[in-house]
Amino acid sequence: MKKWTLAILCVLLLSGCATSHMIKPDRQPELTSNSNSATLVILRDTFFGGAIVIWNYLDGKIIGETMGNSYFVTQVPAGPHYVVAVTENTGVAHFDFKPGKTYFLRQGIIMGVWRARTSGYYPVPRQEAIDAIKKCTYYEYDPKSGGQDMDAELYKTAVSEYEAGIKESPESYKELLNYDGV
Repeated sequence: MKKWTLAILCVLLLSGCATSHMIKPDRQPELTSNSNSATLVILRDTFFGGAIVIWNYLDGKIIGETMGNSYFVTQVPAGPHYVVAVTENTGVAHFDFKPGKTYFLRQGIIMGVWRARTSGYYPVPRQEAIDAIKKCTYYEYDPKSGGQDMDAELYKTAVSEYEAGIKESPESYKELLNYDGV
């Protein structure tokens, strides 16, 4: 009886982590950019912490969620923007997005205290990203689902911590800072 109770509790707990703002369309998108915007691909190609949702924002506006072995694609207006991941902590990347370019970012996940944490975003070479997403499920953000934008204070703190991290240890951010899409 105890085993069944524990199993039911685990299923309920894990189902509470599932995404509710993403839909699984019938087909995957073309990974091409148009001349007016950049394409951002965020992939989480590991099942570690699989049911844990990580919310992703562009300048504090929700653009999608990831779970284990999933990815999504969004168009980004040209210009400087912050990409922010939120879970038990935050992860931030800043790019001057160029129209016609595609930006492939892998989202890292590590063990947390209350839930999984993000270890940040990592640029991924195009072919490596294409190979990785073949093993992932594609989702699209459903704007009708009522997903919420970031809390303004949390956004401000996340960006501030990111900028401070760059000043303290620029070498740690070198790969991210030098990435300019493909």
